Amino acid sequence: MATLQKIRNRGVFIGIIIGGALLAFIAGDALKSGGSLLANSRNEMAEIAGESINIRDFQERFNHSQEINKLMSGQSSIPSEQIERLREQVWQQMVQEFVMNREYDELGISISSEELFDMVQGRNIDPTIRQLFQNENGLVDKDQVVATLKQLIAAPNGTPQKAYWLNIEEAIITQRNLAKYNTLVQKGLYMPNALVKDMAVKGSKKVDFNYIVKSYNLISDSTINVSESEIRDYYSKHEDLFKQTESRKIDYVSFDVEPSTEDYKATEKWVVDLKEDFTEESNNVQFVELNGDSDFNTYFFRQDELTNPEVNAFAFTANKGDVFGPYFENEMYKMAKLNEVKMLPDSVKARHILIRPINGDFKSAEAKADSLKALLAKGYAFADLAKDNSSDQGSAVNGGDLGWFTQGKMVQPFNDAAFSSNKNEVKVVLTQFGAHVIQVTNMSKAVKKVQLAIVDRKVEASQETTQLAYAKARSFAGNNLEATSFAKAITAENLNRRTANLKKETKLIPGLENSRDLVRAAYNSDDMESILLSNDNSAVFEFGNKFVVAIISDIKEEGIAPIQDKVSEIKRAIRKDKKAELIIAEMAKNSEGAQSLLSVAQKENLEVKNASGISFQSFQIPGAGIEPKVISTASMLVKGNISSPIKGNQGVYMLVITNENSDEVSDITVKAFKTRLEQGYQYRTNYQAFQALKDNANVIDKRYKFY
Repeated sequence: MATLQKIRNRGVFIGIIIGGALLAFIAGDALKSGGSLLANSRNEMAEIAGESINIRDFQERFNHSQEINKLMSGQSSIPSEQIERLREQVWQQMVQEFVMNREYDELGISISSEELFDMVQGRNIDPTIRQLFQNENGLVDKDQVVATLKQLIAAPNGTPQKAYWLNIEEAIITQRNLAKYNTLVQKGLYMPNALVKDMAVKGSKKVDFNYIVKSYNLISDSTINVSESEIRDYYSKHEDLFKQTESRKIDYVSFDVEPSTEDYKATEKWVVDLKEDFTEESNNVQFVELNGDSDFNTYFFRQDELTNPEVNAFAFTANKGDVFGPYFENEMYKMAKLNEVKMLPDSVKARHILIRPINGDFKSAEAKADSLKALLAKGYAFADLAKDNSSDQGSAVNGGDLGWFTQGKMVQPFNDAAFSSNKNEVKVVLTQFGAHVIQVTNMSKAVKKVQLAIVDRKVEASQETTQLAYAKARSFAGNNLEATSFAKAITAENLNRRTANLKKETKLIPGLENSRDLVRAAYNSDDMESILLSNDNSAVFEFGNKFVVAIISDIKEEGIAPIQDKVSEIKRAIRKDKKAELIIAEMAKNSEGAQSLLSVAQKENLEVKNASGISFQSFQIPGAGIEPKVISTASMLVKGNISSPIKGNQGVYMLVITNENSDEVSDITVKAFKTRLEQGYQYRTNYQAFQALKDNANVIDKRYKFY
């Protein structure tokens, strides 16, 4: 089953190809008959197009997707960050199925068995299948396709090979259905030639103009009165401006678990008590690995390279085996022992041949590297062997040359081998990349360097300190269960009140590690009068070294924001409109009978500015910003005429066209312009058509209740 192994080896590629289509085949009748999905509201994790989605159905799909991914990747477990991506992928697939399958049924879009045959082994083979069964000549080996399918048919249900194929097959069916739908929508798009030509003509015209602008900031806000009735009227007429997405805000206090004075003393004592054993120990590497918080550092330091001046002075005056410390650095108590003293170069020039392991077989890679080393000993040219054998193509073209590098620039085993070599010595060393044949071809002058064995212990809060912090948090929560007392206690106890703005999908609150549980708690309660409780019914949440007590301080629902939340914004808009009316009236009066824009500018005490190369399709005016009304007026204004006052975003404008020119608009130009427009619309169709259907399906996402 070589092809099946090939499928597995290309697990990442297949994962990308099937994308949103992964696992659709297991939905079956459960998705078509909403009956099995209707369950207790406690287990409802979503509602799509009026149908309830039960968490058990989602979890079943998700668990199956995990197993498929393990099979495709060969992994026994999936990293946590990949789990989140996979869960989101399964969710998006469920939404797509509910939304699109209804459309496909209504429009009669489907894939026949004959069409599927054609996609798998016929004349129009799907790119996914083509990629899997492509031979060395770039052609699809149809005999191999047929042989593989026969093996799959004979394989028992539930075998990994069959699962691979079912997912791939379902993926190409989903892709083809979606492609048909998108094509159908795209074919319905129409750009009238008259409209295209008008847009092309307007877009070809470019104008230069002079303008004046009177900023709204010249009128003080305090001089403009805004009544409550005006606010209500503006709100009712502009509700679309006040749409908001859902969000919640929490206020919380954090009781940090910080080491006490006793914890610092205890850590220092632990290090002091270890000093005698450390001094007598002969195997310093093992001692550090067994007793220290940090691994043994094989690095050799030159004079003044150690950042701690006392340790640096010790290292270059002590005898081998001497111990310095304890000393305190970076919240750790440490002891340093002089382990090695060597004369080493600061930098070396080396070349290498990399043999990458095939299917993780490092022994075979090392054996090949050893055989290459033997060939070098017989007089073979290093550069020729590197070009013919090295997996590092970046250096292979240069005969394996890596140039000059300093200590610590390469991975540790490679670094140690290079800096412990004599000039022209050949070594074989294994790293995570494979087996390397290394030869140092040059090196800088050797200088004295030291290697230190450092035993360290981080100062951490003891159990007693942790319990004390928890007791404070529990006491605060127990005495302040309601919003009013919560707020008063923060002030009275001089605590730091923090806030966090949340969305349902928020995974992490800044400063609080693994804080998803607090987000879920905020969304599982609508009570703004009581502090939040965890799943264990506790008022104290634990996140790393922090104990947190929180309360909901604001809830914003999806839809139109309440008028009281938008009063300040509405007042600014109304003041701007009233300022515009005043300025327009004044400008209109001062421009009566004016022969030039300069005369109006002088009366208004304004500066005449200019803009050039502005067309109907321009996005902004250099120096003025985004002013679509001014741009549209400029594109239509007759040259030499002074415009009426124009209400802009930053102020009121008046302008006069000083120059204009237009590119020739031929039939060929219009045709090319139309093609660009159609391509742009078609490109947006795939997303916008689905988004419109999704919006119409009124997807209610309640995943926050469970994850």
